[in-house]
Amino acid sequence: MRIFFIYILFFPLFIFSQNAILETDTSYIRIGEQFNLNIKVYGVDDDSIMWPNNDSIFQQFELLNSSITSILSENDTHVVHNYLLTSFDTGQFTIPSFCIYKSLVDSLITKPLDIHVLSIPLDTTNQFFDIKPPKNIPLLARELLMYFFYVLLFLLLVICMVFLIKYLTRKKVPNVIDLKPTIPIDVYFLNALNDLEDKDYLKDDKYKDFYTELSEIFRGYLEMRFHIAALESSTYELKGLLSELKIKDKWLSSFFRNNDIVKFAKGIPSKKESHLFLESIKIFIQNFGVDSSDEKTDLNKDNKL
Repeated sequence: MRIFFIYILFFPLFIFSQNAILETDTSYIRIGEQFNLNIKVYGVDDDSIMWPNNDSIFQQFELLNSSITSILSENDTHVVHNYLLTSFDTGQFTIPSFCIYKSLVDSLITKPLDIHVLSIPLDTTNQFFDIKPPKNIPLLARELLMYFFYVLLFLLLVICMVFLIKYLTRKKVPNVIDLKPTIPIDVYFLNALNDLEDKDYLKDDKYKDFYTELSEIFRGYLEMRFHIAALESSTYELKGLLSELKIKDKWLSSFFRNNDIVKFAKGIPSKKESHLFLESIKIFIQNFGVDSSDEKTDLNKDNKL
């Protein structure tokens, strides 16, 4: 009989020493807020506990993290399984009872808990306003000065390019040609070619001087013989004028090309080819001679004298 009373006395303590408690730090949360859910199991080692499957428990909640902690002391020994949860649905949700197995044949059951998820109230005190147009920010003096510098630099570049183009395309005034010679033009320009040959420009490698004077002599003869603006025309224009006069000597294209390369690109042609151009111009002047109208004018002058 005494043993029975002792058993009755200590049986509740034994039951209390092995139980499971489900608790949270709050029962009311706002949508999206986080809260902690703890399962405390007393009187059982962590190794002997079989925890429930998370997917079957937190159907209305999102599990963010979980951890297990064992607390050992003389007066209190228990295991805590912590769950960090949140919810993005509003309403009242129930966390069901957990069945925690402490062995293959024994289990502990927790009580269910209710969690209330509240919506976030709208702030009706703040009014909605129309979208403001972009604010006009005045330009600072420093910014204006910077733009002025760029504009000035651009204008200087344009002016430099204009002067450069004029320099490269300028028409040189002949300095070796008299457009009103007192002798027949064929004799005058043949003498000019002989004088050019005596200057030995090619011997001294002064190709630009040689081709400049040779071009002026040839253009001067063309202008006076055929009455065309040969001295003021570009190479392309002069080729067109000669084509209209049916003058298509093969050496002309090579001469004009070499002349432009030497004068504008500082090219260095062969001396032999340069001599051939001089001789070709001599032959050209000898073949075309003077205009018949010029000869009649000269004869009339002689008769008057």
